[in-house]
Amino acid sequence: MKNIISLSVLLLGFTTLIAQQDPEAKKILDQLTEKTKSHKIIKTDFKVSYKNIKDNIQNSSEGTITVKGDKYRLKFMDSESFYDGKTLWSYLPDVNEVNITEPEPDDEDIFNNPKRLFTIYENDYKYQLIDNISENEKDYALIDLFPIDMEEDFSRIRLQINTNEYFLSSATIFGKDGSHYTITIQNYKTNSNFDDSYFIFDENKYPDVEIIDMRW
Repeated sequence: MKNIISLSVLLLGFTTLIAQQDPEAKKILDQLTEKTKSHKIIKTDFKVSYKNIKDNIQNSSEGTITVKGDKYRLKFMDSESFYDGKTLWSYLPDVNEVNITEPEPDDEDIFNNPKRLFTIYENDYKYQLIDNISENEKDYALIDLFPIDMEEDFSRIRLQINTNEYFLSSATIFGKDGSHYTITIQNYKTNSNFDDSYFIFDENKYPDVEIIDMRW
């Protein structure tokens, strides 16, 4: 799931000049940042929906992530990842194999660095408040983020923010190739407690696991 200069791109550039100075969007994003950073631990279920308009393809996958500062533990697409802030263990239960790497901590791609999901709006984006809506007795703000770097492979990210409790409800990434990803957050919890060892792969708990150390 990893990853036209045209009139549409020129129009996007014009739109983002306006979006960059949207004070209402900034106010909401600032409140979201403050609330998110106040939580020592965030645990949530999520769903990633993929849609390719060009090829008429749709699919979805569900997962769970727990974030504690720079650490995270992720269950997604038949694998489990443990990250202690430096080392990443990617465990594949089907083959009882774990790959060990040391990824770049500042990787902005949320599929490579999933904890970025909760702070994606902190990047250098231009932003615009699109609408305020109500669903199931809850209020949401729709904010579009436009990348300053026009070489990015996506044109914008739409955030749906719960403005009653100030947490990110969903993020939709609009790829320039017609591929769209929507990440929907469910069961947002902040009152759990996890020891640091929860984010480290313990090979003693996985008998006969094959360890592949890919670190230099």
